[in-house]
Amino acid sequence: MAVLHDIRAAIAAVLAAENGTSSGPADYITAAHSAVDALVGRNDPAFDARSPDPGDARGALGQLNDLLDHEATPPFVPALHGVQINLLAAVASLQDALKARSLDGFQENASDALENLEIAQGRSSQYDVLGGIAGAIANTRLGVPDDARIADGCAAPHRPGFGVSHGWLAWRAVKRGHTPVATGGYASVKMENDMMILYTTAAPMVQQHCTRHADAKAAAAPALIKAAVPAATTPLYTTAQAARGKAVYAANCASCHGTNLQGVAAPAIAGSAFLKTATTNKYTVSILDTIVTQNMPFNNPASLKPGQYADVMAYLLASNCYPAGKMAFPSDPKPGFGTAIVGVQAHPAGTPDAKGVCPVK
Repeated sequence: MAVLHDIRAAIAAVLAAENGTSSGPADYITAAHSAVDALVGRNDPAFDARSPDPGDARGALGQLNDLLDHEATPPFVPALHGVQINLLAAVASLQDALKARSLDGFQENASDALENLEIAQGRSSQYDVLGGIAGAIANTRLGVPDDARIADGCAAPHRPGFGVSHGWLAWRAVKRGHTPVATGGYASVKMENDMMILYTTAAPMVQQHCTRHADAKAAAAPALIKAAVPAATTPLYTTAQAARGKAVYAANCASCHGTNLQGVAAPAIAGSAFLKTATTNKYTVSILDTIVTQNMPFNNPASLKPGQYADVMAYLLASNCYPAGKMAFPSDPKPGFGTAIVGVQAHPAGTPDAKGVCPVK
């Protein structure tokens, strides 16, 4: 929560100067220094004691480093690494803003910093690395108080407490009429057994994991994971569409997902590791299309045209070695389209590189 507070303080400091009706150069400089102070903390050489400090002594990066130093492999660690990268980028942009010789130069760098800060702040409605610190607090045990009653997240709630499974927070149960609860960050709320049950965005994923684990245990034998998904070989896009999608991706997606689609401040979206995750989680082409069209780009969701989103989907399929055909990926898919689970192709349409990504020309 301290990390989240410091990030929001930095955002507020920059926005206050940009939105001010009488802001001058001194106000902008003070705002940038204050934002940096909130991020780096008072023991960092970049800290400016002459400017108002809206954060705390450790700063967002200091608090974040404390979390990463004391934790091994809980599910929120990848998200925290993404937060860390974006905070460092924000500090660098703010320092560049302080060196700018014009107001336009300052604002350009400050805008870059705000974009990184928004990604670092994230959303409680996303439980993966794109959720940032808000998503990690809302969907993992990172947001569970130390003295809280912990229950099995795979089981239905029987008494007040937090349902946790493998580090993921699935639900919180509160006795009805007993404890006030802020429902922000929860995907759904239900009344069960005289309790209010607040389910997180990660709850469906946790349930799938629990079901798979139970099935595997009942079988009393290790499950064999098929290396290919031959049912997903139906052509879903055209070569020309994938080429257009490559340009759209470079302009709107590469800054987070990387030019090689292996992830920078966001997860990989092509290659062997991505396809293994997609198959395990039973992502279909339709599910991926929904994620892309409704949640991306992260800093400006649903801002592209329908045709651009369709082109990006074509590029992603091509990069994952799906075969091209004569029909373009639709900008308005009809029910029943793209129901096959995403996975490694039995007959790759191209030559995958070492990461399992097929190049797109």
